Amino acid sequence: MNSLKDIIQRCHQRHEKPLRQRKTVVRPVIYKGLLYHFTVYCAHRNPVRLHDLEKADISFMPIGGAPEYDQVPRAFDGERFLRRQGVEDWEPKYWHTSWGIRVYTGIPSERDGAQWHDVEFKYEAICAAPDVVLACIETLVKAVGNPLLTLTKSGGLRFSCRVPHYLHPNTEATAPYIYKHIPTPENPHQRDLYLEILGEERHSPWNARYEILLGDLLNPPIIAKEILFSSIDALRETLHDPEPLGAEKLKSSPKVFITSPSSLGSHKLDLAKEAFLKRRFAYLRQEDDFHHWTQNASSDDTDVLLWERDGTVWIRASASSDVGLPTEATPITDIWDDTGILPPVPATGLPASKHVPAVREGKLSPLAIKRPPPVMQKIEDHKKVYEPLEKNIAQIESIFDSDAEVIGLTAEIGARNNYQVESHLLRRGDVNFNGEFPLVEEAVQQFERQNLSSLVRRRNYGFLWDRVKEIPVAERMANPFQHGNVCEDADRCLALVKKGGNPSESICPKCPVYTECQARGYLSQPITLQRAKAQIFGFSQVLLDPNYATLVEQILQPIGDTERLCIIDEAETTEMFLGCGISKDRLEAWSTNWHGRALGNFAQALLNALEIESEPDDIVVRRLRIVMQAFQQHEAEIVEQMRHVNVRGKVIAQRTVDDETKAELARFAIAFEGGVSAHIPLNAAAADRLTTKGLPIFQLDSFVLDEDTRIPMSIAQAIRLGVLDAGTLEKIHELPTVYQNPDWTFWHQLKRFFTHYTRDADAPMTWYDGHDKALQFWVPSVLHPSVKRLLLMSATNSESDFRRMFPDKKIEAIRIKPNPWVAGNQIFQIRSGAHTLKTMLDYDSNWDVIGLSKAGERFLLGICAEIERDPNVKHAIITYAPIIEQLKDFAEKENVCLLTEFKDLQNLETDFEAAAVVWIIGTPHWEPGTIWRRAQLLFGNDEDPLCYEAETEFQHYKDERVQRIYTQTVAGLITEIVGRAGLNRWRDKKVILISSLEIPDITDRPETLLFDWEDFEVANGLDKLTETITTRQRFETERDQLTEESPRVEVERILGCSPRQANRVLQKLRGGMPRVTFREQILSLLADGEKKSAEMITAIDGNPAAIHHELSRLTKTGEIVKVRRGAYVLPKVSPSKQ
Repeated sequence: MNSLKDIIQRCHQRHEKPLRQRKTVVRPVIYKGLLYHFTVYCAHRNPVRLHDLEKADISFMPIGGAPEYDQVPRAFDGERFLRRQGVEDWEPKYWHTSWGIRVYTGIPSERDGAQWHDVEFKYEAICAAPDVVLACIETLVKAVGNPLLTLTKSGGLRFSCRVPHYLHPNTEATAPYIYKHIPTPENPHQRDLYLEILGEERHSPWNARYEILLGDLLNPPIIAKEILFSSIDALRETLHDPEPLGAEKLKSSPKVFITSPSSLGSHKLDLAKEAFLKRRFAYLRQEDDFHHWTQNASSDDTDVLLWERDGTVWIRASASSDVGLPTEATPITDIWDDTGILPPVPATGLPASKHVPAVREGKLSPLAIKRPPPVMQKIEDHKKVYEPLEKNIAQIESIFDSDAEVIGLTAEIGARNNYQVESHLLRRGDVNFNGEFPLVEEAVQQFERQNLSSLVRRRNYGFLWDRVKEIPVAERMANPFQHGNVCEDADRCLALVKKGGNPSESICPKCPVYTECQARGYLSQPITLQRAKAQIFGFSQVLLDPNYATLVEQILQPIGDTERLCIIDEAETTEMFLGCGISKDRLEAWSTNWHGRALGNFAQALLNALEIESEPDDIVVRRLRIVMQAFQQHEAEIVEQMRHVNVRGKVIAQRTVDDETKAELARFAIAFEGGVSAHIPLNAAAADRLTTKGLPIFQLDSFVLDEDTRIPMSIAQAIRLGVLDAGTLEKIHELPTVYQNPDWTFWHQLKRFFTHYTRDADAPMTWYDGHDKALQFWVPSVLHPSVKRLLLMSATNSESDFRRMFPDKKIEAIRIKPNPWVAGNQIFQIRSGAHTLKTMLDYDSNWDVIGLSKAGERFLLGICAEIERDPNVKHAIITYAPIIEQLKDFAEKENVCLLTEFKDLQNLETDFEAAAVVWIIGTPHWEPGTIWRRAQLLFGNDEDPLCYEAETEFQHYKDERVQRIYTQTVAGLITEIVGRAGLNRWRDKKVILISSLEIPDITDRPETLLFDWEDFEVANGLDKLTETITTRQRFETERDQLTEESPRVEVERILGCSPRQANRVLQKLRGGMPRVTFREQILSLLADGEKKSAEMITAIDGNPAAIHHELSRLTKTGEIVKVRRGAYVLPKVSPSKQ
């Protein structure tokens, strides 16, 4: 905008027609610190990366959506006003649901001594004195070379600047800089605010409702205090009309952000609190269980009481209040429908649409009820075979006749097929069994129920240590290992292992219970495990991580000719790749301690490559690859130095003679820092003699006398000589870190990484440059040579997945046929809509406490009504944590035997067995960053680059490989839950799956019925749901058979529609030109592939705003997918068999 002539007119236009906010755009940034790259709309048509705001020294916070939820995070104040706030100062959940930012003015956004100020010209000032305001604006704009002028959402103007060596105070007398005193009988201190200066401890909103007229948010002007105030004082002389001198001191005006306790004690009360705050109520106090609220912030009189009882939140207005709320106790959900609180089930039954009663009575077609279109179809494969596991044993046995090193076996995990296979293999021969700790606990219980003998579990140093560590040392040492623990000095041992030391060499020999430990403690385990028929490990990477090479070699040492089969149960993709990394602190320590040597130079080169000032999406891999290539010739020296500490010392002349034989044993000694010394023996015989006499020795082949030097040695040598102190936990924490395995140092890890991931772009490596700077990356696992045969158990992995996990091994894969279910058991799976975390819960309304969406409320009310219908039928519920918060009180009912989160399923067999009905509410959620990272692990070495575009709200990924990982991950968890429900082993079981994701071997079963929630509402529960689905399917079949010859009355009967609607259908069938809805046109356009919104608006005859509205509606219902800003595709229909 080159002229300010029409600025006043634009202010009036904006006041009449404000702009809309736009949601923050989330993209992956998986190379530098955060997993996500956030772009916020700080102004109309002005997206800004948060990284760029940080670089501009701007302090900011996220804000929610407008108008009801335009709020800041709960903890926005305090010290945050004193230091700069960036992306990592706020939890990611805030950015994922943000609609803009607020910029901290004053100190946090300071640059070079100039502090940020916003001068706000209110719309009232523009109306009162437009010419004077315009003149003031023109003066400010001309006074600087890069003015930053913004049109606010209400039609005012904001001049933003930095003022050197000045901070405008935030007081009642100074912040409202220009105002007019307009007293009324009700408020003698009322005023019209014309101009406000935001400086000390203030913040101003920036989002898509604001429009930058001049300048750049990232480069605000710098203006002297004197020029700033001289420019606005002319306006002040015209408009400022304060209270007369001597008038009563102004009362404090209400705070912009009403304060209240961070929590009222429960999830539902916290949601109620947000509903009160949104309606501008002020919190007063708590008395007993009652919370007092007022609508007048300056009053202490209670207007409304709030409390919770028996899972219901109640409110009651006082008789003297005038707030329009009931004066008798009333559930809050009966008054306000936007609280996000699950209302109680009505005594009169659930509300139903107008057609439902007629459909129930059979008087109307079920197709008359408006329902979302299905996103999933079922095509049964009648040739598919379901067999009990016993019939698959021969097939499993046959694969062991091959020479495959790794066998991938896909089975129904939760259905206990994995345990049955493992039990069979345990009876067949010696086994090494591995899995994550909770899984192993459950597996061992299963094995013990089958009376499998010789199960020996390997325990770590810290096993049960927390139970005994507070017992006095003398008491423990007098009676070691009495409480099930395997080590009496676990803290020191674990700490030394992390430093690269070996406790068995440096700690254990001096332990008072060393002998007892060899007999029945930690040191006794290798021999015990060697003799066991089944070795059990609670850590799945033992066989895959070279850091455990010594342990694996000990325990897998064969006794006789027996070859031990190794098993990893529930082999997760991420667990088959090794996480590697190094901190900046260690690199700096190497650079210092090995200065001038190969390792020191290498460490400094890495630091230089990592700390280059770069963009968030900069790929650090390419620079580190160059560093590795440059130092390749020094590999042997670098590896050797990574395994040693480099201690300071000085060689001095010190002759040592054997006092018995008078033979010369040494001529020199090393004086180390700290007063410790060691003799340099003349030869091997002298070394033996010095050792026999108990004198410390260290062999040094070349040295310069009386000169400070650094001497490399192993960490064990340094501890033995006393150069390093491992006597206490604190001293061990001070030790340098080394690598124990000569074949698995940081160099080897990097080398394996660059060998496997030959492309830079998608290689899984991240440089975290926040508070704890570190480099992290992943490499394919390294199977120990002692492992002759490895069996991987998985619910969903394919043969290609197994090959990607072990690219250099010979692989065989087998899929066990799914088990048949007990007759009468059923699954009801919803076939329409998107049932994700973001659609079941209302993340856009509030950050700090998450309520239900309308869809989520509808589902839960129906489920609660079903549970209450028959107290003799037991129910289990698996869902998201925020939904569990809503159901906690309901879960106390006697017929609710289980309420748990999706990923908390271990050791619940008794509860699953008791449940006749299992509800799986929603599609399990994984953060997109997790899915993207897994895609990099598996496909980072593909020739084709990965595409990271996604509609994260609905978990749709554009790249088919990424989408497959997501689908496979979710399907695996749902398969496990269904397996745990026991449909293959217990009778009278029903599973209701509220997820429209196609699940292999579940969705396509004859016992699985696809339904709409409208079917459930028509059936009024589960008892008649099968019958209702059958009826609806019959009508759908008849609908599909309609032709142009069909009578109109028949069309009315089948579709349950009016004669006029029936005529339209027939007209369409007869090739006429019926009205084509926006929905039909959009779906038709997208049938040809991805389209941009601008293309569709051009192609569709209609109002662009209405078309945009329909695009938003179809996206929310899941009929179309938004793959990125302004681009849409049709979702993939998931038939059970393509």
